[in-house]
Amino acid sequence: MTTRSRRLLLAAELVGVGLLGALLAVLVAGRVTTDAGPFRTDLSLRPSLGGGTQVAVPPLGTLELDTHDSPVQLQVGITQLRPEAARAIADDPEQLTRLGDEVSADVRSGVIRLVLRTAVLTVLGSAALGLLVFRRRWRRTLVAVGAGVSALGLVGAGTALTADPRGLAEPRFTGLLASAPAAVGDVRGILESFDAYGLQLGQLVTNVTQLYDASSSLPAFVPDDGTVRVLHVSDLHLSPTAFDVIDSVVEQFSIDLVVDTGDSTDHGTAVEDYYVDGVGRLDVPYAWVRGNHDSSDIQAAMRRQPNALVLDGPDVVVAAGLRLLGQGDARFTPDKTTRDDDAPTEVITAVGSALAEAYDAAVDKPHLVLVHDPISARPLVGKAPLVLAGHAHERRVRTEDGTTLMVQGSTGGAGLRALEGEEPTPIMLTVLYLDAETGQLQAYDELTLGGLGDTDARISRRIGPPPSTPSPSPSGG
Repeated sequence: MTTRSRRLLLAAELVGVGLLGALLAVLVAGRVTTDAGPFRTDLSLRPSLGGGTQVAVPPLGTLELDTHDSPVQLQVGITQLRPEAARAIADDPEQLTRLGDEVSADVRSGVIRLVLRTAVLTVLGSAALGLLVFRRRWRRTLVAVGAGVSALGLVGAGTALTADPRGLAEPRFTGLLASAPAAVGDVRGILESFDAYGLQLGQLVTNVTQLYDASSSLPAFVPDDGTVRVLHVSDLHLSPTAFDVIDSVVEQFSIDLVVDTGDSTDHGTAVEDYYVDGVGRLDVPYAWVRGNHDSSDIQAAMRRQPNALVLDGPDVVVAAGLRLLGQGDARFTPDKTTRDDDAPTEVITAVGSALAEAYDAAVDKPHLVLVHDPISARPLVGKAPLVLAGHAHERRVRTEDGTTLMVQGSTGGAGLRALEGEEPTPIMLTVLYLDAETGQLQAYDELTLGGLGDTDARISRRIGPPPSTPSPSPSGG
């Protein structure tokens, strides 16, 4: 081995010992416990490829924030919550406003202590391992300590350079709640207890929303009196729990208008007319377009609901101060085992072409355009600012030529299909925040709940429409 090679090997050994000693010390003792408002919290730094900040609230879940991209994650864990404090907050929701400022100040102080502790541990860990490996070779130990401190400095600089305050504006909540639907039992138990299952899903949404309200003290979009709240749902497919979930979201988010992009039923038979009675139990306007599984009988049943607004033609309808335009799907596929993916594209896009003509002819341009199949939205690109669709059973959002297309997943979790052999899909809803005067999309909250037997719940907030993206090929449902 040449002298140069030995020197390189020694340098690598010195750096490795320094880094390993610092890492071990931080992993073993790099934790700070502090009071944050009524909570007892643990703060720690952990290696992570994705970076960011994670706030754990066991057993409810986590709040994830994309605050930075350096290879270290700040973890905040709430370990204790005084029961009397929790009851006081539940009795007086106004305490949440003061709670945000109090917790933020306490956590900031804890983070400063954590950074200082990490710096000390880096020096001690590098020195301890250096002495253990190099014995009394003090110079090598000092070099190892220098390597550990330099690594800490680089990570700190990377964190500062990649820090993005906008990450605080788009929190993502993921949780497992004690009152989740799986508590009902297996599929047979769910079939025998649909009422209880529906109530539990509604309570699940309520609990998640209350916790999300507590996290809204983060810098984020705050709706005001000039904001119209619109709930986008789609593809209920006879789900016996869908209207329980919708009703809970309407109440918790103070929804002004519900828009439904079709496929309320499966076969479209007269026997299924009863299902749309769930619309009449809601206390807000309900705009609806026919899906490919909805028949003219179902559309007539929807028209009989006192709060329903059936969109099916060139007329612009006003609801909650917004101008709406929509048309039902051109197909009717009563056999729910097929999704009619072989239908000619021109048949589907004809709906969008008719709506594009109606949009051009309207003196006061519509704020929202509703279609069932995303393919129908193609002629509206570059015209309507916001188009809502469903059909795909998969949530997608994209902006192209100034038109934002929001494709909703199945709000019914694919309905009864989950009980007939199909894999249950997540229950998806989206709350849109629109400017009352211009109808411009200001922000939107994506709500995702687990399907039958699943306890997962997530809420993600997005600010404004997404940037323009290439148009993918939509699939049917």
